[in-house]
Amino acid sequence: MKYYNTIILGSGASGIMCALNIDKYKVAMLEISSKPFKKILVTGNGRCNITNNKIYKFSYNQNLDVFFDKVDYKHTLTFFQELGLECYADTEGRYYPISNMAKSVQDVVLQKLENKVDIFTMQEIININKEEDEFIISTTNNFFKCKNLVVATGGASENLLDILNVKYKKFIPSLVALKCDDVKGLSGIRLTNVKVSVNIGDISYSEIGEVLYKEGGLSGIVIFNVSALFARSGKFLGKIKIDLLPNMSFEQLKQKLIDRKKLNVRLDKIFVGMFANAIANEIFRQSKVNTNINSIDINENMINILTKTIKNLEYTVCGCFDNNQVYSGGVALKDLKNNLMYKYINNLYFIGEVCDVDGMCGGYNLQWAWTSGKIVGESICCN
Repeated sequence: MKYYNTIILGSGASGIMCALNIDKYKVAMLEISSKPFKKILVTGNGRCNITNNKIYKFSYNQNLDVFFDKVDYKHTLTFFQELGLECYADTEGRYYPISNMAKSVQDVVLQKLENKVDIFTMQEIININKEEDEFIISTTNNFFKCKNLVVATGGASENLLDILNVKYKKFIPSLVALKCDDVKGLSGIRLTNVKVSVNIGDISYSEIGEVLYKEGGLSGIVIFNVSALFARSGKFLGKIKIDLLPNMSFEQLKQKLIDRKKLNVRLDKIFVGMFANAIANEIFRQSKVNTNINSIDINENMINILTKTIKNLEYTVCGCFDNNQVYSGGVALKDLKNNLMYKYINNLYFIGEVCDVDGMCGGYNLQWAWTSGKIVGESICCN
């Protein structure tokens, strides 16, 4: 039996931050994989977008001011600077290591962890019991005992939460490509500077950016952000609209098409030089206009239909793919104290993605990991 004051389950971003903020006690981390802090290498397309200095209305699924008032992006930047990591911000407020390599983040963190925290890898949790004021943890090859137990196992932690008999909201993939049953023949086509809009329940959301068509669906950062809203609603069902020319009003675009009548070409060639052929074909498919006529002969009604289609390409969402970056769902914040201790089991804490907190793309989910980890680490030190 191995005894520690604090045991952290999981060695991702939140668990690491928690461990590095516990200076007062002996700490162990139990990790199911072969190496700690592994997932960080794939964040931000391998660049690791560690935080963001801008928070918008839909950045998270709920207001987190009570936590960010304690630990915000400035604390995160100071923390990493003290570890030796140099960062820069882009125009959207996203911070990256100047090496543009997530490995730099992993290296400075693991260097700090060395000789400070006992890390046990390949540890699958079999059972957890609480006897008086201590947790007894059984893994596939060890037994551990601790006073404070911190759960930092990320999304889709149903089995562990069931073992702990803790209430949670169902985990649903988020920040993920969306399946659309009416996307055909467009795989690999990339749209830039387009406006994507959705209406989900009483929430209306739109964002301008990049969209990538893939076989049977849509991807790209804007689509990932939209997927978060579907995930929070509990189902991937609904409509997505894409405005191909958001910087042009309906009337301006209509006049543009009237002017292009003078090209005097067959209608199916009127968009040559304006849109890629595949997108032009998609506009005609959705508008259902007869293309077997000359552009000179199109009437005002056809102009209106084409204009409306360009401003409102529409797709039906029918599910999501498997490459999600995070999960929506988890332990509700209303069941946690402000120090993220579970209200119904003393000295049991939840941090990071296992909490019912999910953010958009842009470093928001990592910031929640850093914030929640630091809050719990400092709270344990005060015990």
